[in-house]
Amino acid sequence: MREFETAAQHQSVNQSYSAEQQAQYKAQHDAIASALGELKVAGGAITDASVQELIGKHYSFVAQFWTPTRTAYKSLALSYVLDPAFKENYEAHAAGLAKFVQQSINVWADANLSD
Repeated sequence: MREFETAAQHQSVNQSYSAEQQAQYKAQHDAIASALGELKVAGGAITDASVQELIGKHYSFVAQFWTPTRTAYKSLALSYVLDPAFKENYEAHAAGLAKFVQQSINVWADANLSD
């Protein structure tokens, strides 16, 4: 996917996946978000190895669809805070999780990606 595709383009891409594939992708994402939420609630820090390991899994999840650079991945993370739909998705797992994930991604991206 390109960084600046329209919503219609994203919907078109999503429709190319079967209902079973969409359910599998949702389950993968929810497992990562839930685990990050548990770590946040338990007092985990964005730099903790367990948090950073899960962010690595999140990046691998995203990379199934698109391989973002450091800047692009950090921009995606920012959308988790700014876009109400993304934010709601993360906040369903734990209060404040969208910002926690965004900050954790920034740390991981700086350590593991280039532009």
